[in-house]
Amino acid sequence: MKLRRALTAVAATAVLPLALAACSSGGSDHPSSGASAGHKGSSNAAGGPNAGLLNGTRLKALLLPVGALPKGYKADPQATRDSGTAFAPASSKAPLNLAGACPKLEASAWIQTAGLESAAFAQGDFANASQEEFNQEVDSFRGKDAQTVMLRLGQVLQHCAHFTDKSNGTTAAVTIRTTTVPKMGDQTLKAVLTAPEWEGGTTLVASRVGNTVITTFYNVQSGDKGSAGLGLTKKIVAQAQKAK
Repeated sequence: MKLRRALTAVAATAVLPLALAACSSGGSDHPSSGASAGHKGSSNAAGGPNAGLLNGTRLKALLLPVGALPKGYKADPQATRDSGTAFAPASSKAPLNLAGACPKLEASAWIQTAGLESAAFAQGDFANASQEEFNQEVDSFRGKDAQTVMLRLGQVLQHCAHFTDKSNGTTAAVTIRTTTVPKMGDQTLKAVLTAPEWEGGTTLVASRVGNTVITTFYNVQSGDKGSAGLGLTKKIVAQAQKAK
């Protein structure tokens, strides 16, 4: 059985730009922590296909604890998971599909818009009473796939710089402002999603450290539009650099 956060988010409203993304065991590209399929952790020995990769157990150690979040956030245990010591089997690379990609940026598993499956992953979700949320995910990729993921995410964000979101009868004219962040990991992108119909906004951050890609999703109702997400992501990046 494969476990991963679903790409579908609950409909946007005039109050919240994005609501909590649902978690699902369907449509995933990652095995659960107890999966028997794939390659076990020992297969990342020197010269193996997973050489140098962090497995899900080690990636989980990079995730931020609830204490790193602002007061009032609580962890969602159903959305906190990892692939354990197993590595997913290698799969063919699908071409980048921009059709329908834009609404997927409004869900916490937005890394999936890149269309590449990772070898291992870990994720953790937090929310407060106002349904504001911070989500973090760390994925290990084989070969040059991590660089390809970053390239494709940049292409998706550029393609979706202006799009119309329609959900549950609400229409929002979404704007995405994407910038590169220097001196943070090997590559870092920050994207801020806003719309006149929303109160607040969402900050997305993707950062590569070697063959590991960190993605975060910070959705708030406040005027800072989740800007604190960059600082939180920097902490994960620092942990990943120590683990290389």
